[in-house]
Amino acid sequence: MLSNERGVCGFPNCGEFVQDAFRTFENFIRATAIMSTYSLLQVTLDQRIDRDALEEASRVASSVARADCARMGRDLFGILVSGLGFSEASAFQAELMRWNFPTDLVADDALPLLHEPFTVQALEVIGEVLVFSDAMGRKQTRPLTDLVFMAGGFVQQIEFKRDSQLTLVNPVSGGPTVEIERRRWEENRTEFRLDFFFWASPNRLRLSMSESTTFFYQGHPLRLRHAAAIHAMVDDLLTLLPPERINVGLKSHHQPILYPGKTSYEEEIRWHFYQLTPRA
Repeated sequence: MLSNERGVCGFPNCGEFVQDAFRTFENFIRATAIMSTYSLLQVTLDQRIDRDALEEASRVASSVARADCARMGRDLFGILVSGLGFSEASAFQAELMRWNFPTDLVADDALPLLHEPFTVQALEVIGEVLVFSDAMGRKQTRPLTDLVFMAGGFVQQIEFKRDSQLTLVNPVSGGPTVEIERRRWEENRTEFRLDFFFWASPNRLRLSMSESTTFFYQGHPLRLRHAAAIHAMVDDLLTLLPPERINVGLKSHHQPILYPGKTSYEEEIRWHFYQLTPRA
């Protein structure tokens, strides 16, 4: 039993000291809980919720704007929302459950982060080995036993374009002048990508193609217009890993889905990694 008398813990006012220490620790725990943020994850990737239901459920989460609900529903690939405080995330989760949309509440720091990709231009599968080559022809060989996860699919990308146009102007008086008109606009382009995740560094290797670029598989060049060859390649690659270690974009390639952006594509991979992570 704690006491303020010398002899129990060796110092005067020992009980007050320990109580103050406990209060400081409790305040630290509360502050940490306040600072921590949380995500709501789909239980399964085939779950869907319509916009009206999502807007109604979001009323309990002040950090979630109703205007964002259309984007959240459209871009939903594993992670519905991130960055919420615990009480707000819990309330949103309970309200979503009322709309028959169960979710998992997960601390943001428990969701795996993805390595930046190392870009390569060619892949050959030779027995139990993957051979990658970059644009300079440099090769690296990775055994299939080192392959953790494989992802791929069609991803919509936004490119920001700009140009300048010079116009010669002849004013009524004085000499001609030049006016510069600067234009900026956005263009959507579709990219097909493959990401290979490994235990050893570099942990993530990527091949990608667009309308203007290509990559090589088994020595043959592939472009977006080569649909049959892309399907044949993916059918080959699907045999390398069990289904739970392959993303939806590859498994559904015969009825391809279009990821609306990089965020959706990568959030699905993070969702898979979280499902694969052992938990107590």
